[in-house]
Amino acid sequence: MNNLLLENQYALVTGASRGIGRAIAECLAEAGCHVAVTSRNGQECDAVAAEVAAKHPVRAIGLQTDIANAESVHELFGRLRIWSSGVLDVLVCNAGYPFRPEIWETPLHATPADKLSMWYLDAFGTDAMGAVFCTFEALSLMRSRQNGRILYISSTPALEGFQGTPYTMAKSAILGLMRDVAREYGKDHIRANALALGNIQTPATFEQLDQETRLSLAAEAPLNRWGAPEEVGKAALFLVSDLSSFVTGQALVVDGGALRR
Repeated sequence: MNNLLLENQYALVTGASRGIGRAIAECLAEAGCHVAVTSRNGQECDAVAAEVAAKHPVRAIGLQTDIANAESVHELFGRLRIWSSGVLDVLVCNAGYPFRPEIWETPLHATPADKLSMWYLDAFGTDAMGAVFCTFEALSLMRSRQNGRILYISSTPALEGFQGTPYTMAKSAILGLMRDVAREYGKDHIRANALALGNIQTPATFEQLDQETRLSLAAEAPLNRWGAPEEVGKAALFLVSDLSSFVTGQALVVDGGALRR
């Protein structure tokens, strides 16, 4: 594979200070892409950007952002425009609501009444509305140049249901956004796709589970293991590069074969 599939292009990856987002940023940089990484933690963003720039001959910048806040996202894109001279080739909407076991393990009927709004709207605000805010800002840059690729990070529960309904609903909304963006902006040479992820081994999920649960979830996949963030990064590179130049409006499942349809 050509290691410079994205040479001298510019990408923004949200939620990129650790885990899946960081792996995607690393993979894009390895392909020659200049990368802006965002998260709520400014120090972590700066550290990741410095490491990326030290490992690869690309530019990288950390930009602290609250992705669930429209004003914060608007300010983010103002800084991004200055850094990239108004160029954005790739947007990866990866930022997600933190994994909280009490939400994941509580079915709708057992949710405390005073937690309904917070659990559901907070997850939706980060995952779905965060993607909306970033897409809104990115479209002005991409449409002006008649070029762009947007990648949304969803999950397999959005395709088949599972548990943790606030997360499932938010990730499902992301797929709806992706399909409408692909349909509406294909005429502007903008492609939009999504990754529907299964069990990926990250600190946000894997390390919070007991050994029995880890083994049980690994056994869901015919490959009988958890996926690695780097494997998600490779799938992301496929969808934001010309390797997938005639692919748009699609959700690529990355789950070791657990969901087969």
